[in-house]
Amino acid sequence: MLNQKLKIAAPNGLGSRHSASLVFEANKFDCEIHLKHGQDLADAKSIMNVMALVIRQGEEFELHAKGKDEDKAMTHLLAHLKKIQLV
Repeated sequence: MLNQKLKIAAPNGLGSRHSASLVFEANKFDCEIHLKHGQDLADAKSIMNVMALVIRQGEEFELHAKGKDEDKAMTHLLAHLKKIQLV
């Protein structure tokens, strides 16, 4: 299992557009991918789960990947989150 702590940089936080983009990219991988914010854990392959986290600018969250392609997933998702200027 891979874990990475990240901080939201986007002024509007993890809004619908960023959530949709993250879910689209997460669904490209076979491994389990989750976001953890405080005590809440969300399946990163579900738009409803991700949006329910309500992560605001400046708040931290963790990205978790577990499974056969976790390395590729984590590398890809970290690059994608930076590209879309979420983190």
